[in-house]
Amino acid sequence: MYDHRPQRQNATAKLAVLALLAAAAIALFGSTLTPKYPAILQAIGIALLIPIIQLSTRYLFTSYLYRLRPYDDGSTDLEIYSYRGGARMQLVCRVGLEEITALTPLTAANKKPPHGLRRYNYCMDIGPRDAQVLSVTNGDGDCEILLVPDKTLCDALAAAANAPKTDTPTEDPTNEE
Repeated sequence: MYDHRPQRQNATAKLAVLALLAAAAIALFGSTLTPKYPAILQAIGIALLIPIIQLSTRYLFTSYLYRLRPYDDGSTDLEIYSYRGGARMQLVCRVGLEEITALTPLTAANKKPPHGLRRYNYCMDIGPRDAQVLSVTNGDGDCEILLVPDKTLCDALAAAANAPKTDTPTEDPTNEE
């Protein structure tokens, strides 16, 4: 079993939350100074709390664990666990390595997923530097997973993406009729 906990690489989320918090405080304080229509500034200040909560919950209070879990039958799964605010971990994604079709670095060309394809973001930063796009094909269809693996995990995922895929199920030689 191999575990990797990605670290935060930039402070974009912190700066965005602080800027929104300052704007909300200014709006709420400004409402006390405005004799006419203070409710407008109060509504703006309260409305700014929504993105503050969303950004804080998603990028500041959430951390991830990427785990490669081998099984006795020789298969290996990539599991992604989410920690929110130091609470218990929750499994949010499990993909068999045989379901991986490609691993590509995140660039300006593939910043957005192709039309009709779902991309799941398991990065801890807004605009991560070393992110990888993992293309997966399984029983639910095609999707992409955005993550920030270390060198060891990246090598394992790249090897799985380049491994030959078998479309036909293998027969069990011990099951003869």
